Amino acid sequence: MLKKHKGLTIYFIIIIIALLLIMFIIPDSFFTKKYEGIKNPSSDTEKKEFTDFETQKQHLLKNNYNYEYSLLDSMGTESYYFQCSGQINDTLESGSCTSPEKISYTETTKKEVFSKIENQYLNPQKIFELIEGITPEEFKESTIREFVYQSKIEDLDTEITITTDLDEITQICLSNAYMTYILKYSNVTY
Repeated sequence: MLKKHKGLTIYFIIIIIALLLIMFIIPDSFFTKKYEGIKNPSSDTEKKEFTDFETQKQHLLKNNYNYEYSLLDSMGTESYYFQCSGQINDTLESGSCTSPEKISYTETTKKEVFSKIENQYLNPQKIFELIEGITPEEFKESTIREFVYQSKIEDLDTEITITTDLDEITQICLSNAYMTYILKYSNVTY
């Protein structure tokens, strides 16, 4: 029995010495040496910057994107609401509306489909002409920014808000007392 206690005592002393060595004498780098070449993804994240706004405008003007329109127009004697989506590829366009009626259109029939509203403001080129020379208010978050312009459409004070993500323009909103046009863009290629 004495041998058994003596063995446990030696075992206990070895454990205490090992703990003291680990805690106070051996440096931490001894244990972390094999992990030095591995990068921590959370500490190595690179902050991406916004693409220049003028470049984003040029990308949209290349006319190669998908879109969704939510249009409320009361400029005339009646109010019209359009809910449409489509795709533009250079000069070719195809789209369809679910409201005010289900209808499909192409670049040749688009003006006819939107003849009861101010359809010129569906063209980004026309919108960019409206804001030319106007200094916007800019609101920026980590991955979204907005440019808010004050302009006039048919003598009505109109707010034009252009929203971008890090790479492209994603939405243009025109809003005044008689119209609200929300134009959403996706899959912008150039």
